[in-house]
Amino acid sequence: MRKDLAQLGFFFFSLSLWRLFIEMAMAQNTTIPVNVGLVLDFDTSLGKMGLICIPMVLADFYASHGNYKTSHVLKTRDSRRDVVGAAAAVESWC
Repeated sequence: MRKDLAQLGFFFFSLSLWRLFIEMAMAQNTTIPVNVGLVLDFDTSLGKMGLICIPMVLADFYASHGNYKTSHVLKTRDSRRDVVGAAAAVESWC
């Protein structure tokens, strides 16, 4: 009887320890999103290239640096070939 009780206690102890390790591992994999504003002119070739290349660069960066806790989230806006349009695009984030 005493041996069964000891085995049962050990089982619950190891189960709670395993759960603690799982929760710690899950807590370490959480990332903190950081919003980054990106204003480009979508009609120009440079704007189109930036719209394609910048997310690829971020994906490559996070693929090789998996230990980073932050994750950049791009918020893109079109400047519409105008400085005032770029300022209005930024103003819409505030």
